[in-house]
Amino acid sequence: MTFTDREILSTATHPDFRAWLARVRHIGGCQHPVHLVGHTMTVDAATGRLVHAFTSAEQPHGRLTIACGNRRQSRCEPCARLHQGDTYQLVVSGLAGGKGVPDTVRRHPRVFVTFTAPSFGPVHRHTTDEPCRPSRGRRGLVCGHGRPLWCLDRHPSGDALTGSPLCPECYDYPAAVLWNAHTRDLWQRLHRNLYEGIATTRGISRTAARNTVRVAYAKVAEYQRRGSVHFHAVMRFDGPTPDTPTPAWATLPLLVQTIRTATRRVHLAVPGLDTILRFGAQLDIRPILPGRGGDDDLTERAVASYIAKYVTKPDVAGITVDRPIRHAISISVLPVTEHARTLIRICWTLGRRPEYKALNLRRWAHQLGYRGHIASKSRAYSTTYTALRAAREQHRRDQHQEDTHDDTPDAITDKHWTYAGTGHTAGQAMFADAIADDLQAARDAAQDVRAGGDRDGP
Repeated sequence: MTFTDREILSTATHPDFRAWLARVRHIGGCQHPVHLVGHTMTVDAATGRLVHAFTSAEQPHGRLTIACGNRRQSRCEPCARLHQGDTYQLVVSGLAGGKGVPDTVRRHPRVFVTFTAPSFGPVHRHTTDEPCRPSRGRRGLVCGHGRPLWCLDRHPSGDALTGSPLCPECYDYPAAVLWNAHTRDLWQRLHRNLYEGIATTRGISRTAARNTVRVAYAKVAEYQRRGSVHFHAVMRFDGPTPDTPTPAWATLPLLVQTIRTATRRVHLAVPGLDTILRFGAQLDIRPILPGRGGDDDLTERAVASYIAKYVTKPDVAGITVDRPIRHAISISVLPVTEHARTLIRICWTLGRRPEYKALNLRRWAHQLGYRGHIASKSRAYSTTYTALRAAREQHRRDQHQEDTHDDTPDAITDKHWTYAGTGHTAGQAMFADAIADDLQAARDAAQDVRAGGDRDGP
């Protein structure tokens, strides 16, 4: 009997197997669940009567198993799928209504924008039909370090050279790291500049502009192959609140013009850096159309699906890693390109300098200095992850007719839970993977039935 057979047999013959299987199905086949031991006791404050008791001793293997909730596909695919679905609902409700958002938002001006990073030096490009860097008069030209400023190779998808600098000595590595670390500050300045642009255009104060029209947004960060973060964002004009109409003058062309003007004005001076940080010159703005649209149209569902896809895949193979780096010695063995390894080392080096202490660069070295959320939104854009999770949990309670003891208004609940480990045994992991696959197949089938074969959404 092989090791695998023994593990499967040991798991399947355990007395708690059926109860454990039901619990794993309840948490969606999570690949790295968290185990807790403890209890929750509910008593009537007036009488002292025990209303409800829930303890880990009643659970399979004597512990409560909960989902890890990790949004990274590289860490836990089932939980990432769930997070991806939540992100889709969050974004699409801000475009089409629902989840507490009025469907009148479909008539508001809204666009899909890609904000890029500036150049920190020429890099090799992904290209299959033309040379990476055609000579075009540059043949024979070299940088100050003697390296050519052209490249006649063609770099297919997945080529490790893509995104790496033509000359590592010329590449501004400190600026690239500090760009990632300051994108949150740059975005906040951009958001303020939007209202300044509106106020200037209309000849009113910024306060008056905010009281008349609001710019709601949802955005996701994505890493380019060169290791710099750029943003994909949905931006929408609202009235003072999402359920009020926009002023007649708050048109789609004005939204586009305001974004372009505000982006050009954003700049940030960083101590110890000669370069002024700005957004890149490439700025792609496309209107979002209601309904299905044509083949080349950008629709609500297509945008929501696009953003949801990236929220669970923030780690680019060979560029970032999915866990913090604890010791400098481990940098040399990370599964990343030499370009990414240099960026990580720069994070580690700059992290020692007092002027960058607040950036916590060593803590975020595995993300090349980026310390913001992968996905974020303005408060008024749509619903929240918390609300979506609460609705899902309530749905589960309703399905299983669980008693929440809401009929005891004076009840006092005492909760005491402690960490007791994480993960599955080898045998348990095989069953959990099978459960996750079955649940995903059922979701895919339901999606096909609801959408009539249209698979825009996750």
